[in-house]
Amino acid sequence: MNGVCVRWRGTLDLERLDGVGCLEFDEELARIEDARLQQQIEAYNKRVQDLEVKQRTFMPPRMKRPRNEVAAIEETSPSSSGSISN
Repeated sequence: MNGVCVRWRGTLDLERLDGVGCLEFDEELARIEDARLQQQIEAYNKRVQDLEVKQRTFMPPRMKRPRNEVAAIEETSPSSSGSISN
C-alpha cells in the first residue's frame, strides 16, 4: 500500500486476530499528494532549465553552434555505411 491513498474501514479482534474490513480510496488525500507531486515536478523542471541556461552561458564559443550548422556539417561528411565491404 506504499504510495496509495487508502483508508482501512472495519473491525479487528486483537485476541482472535480476525475481523472484517475494506480499503477505501481517500480522494482528498490523493488530491493533496498529487498537488505536492506537481510542485516537485515543476521545481525539478525549473532546476533543469536553470542548469541548461547556466551551461549555455559558460560554454566556449566554438561549442556554440546553431543546430542547422551542425546538421549541415553532418550532411557534408562522408557516410561510413557506403564504405563497408565484406
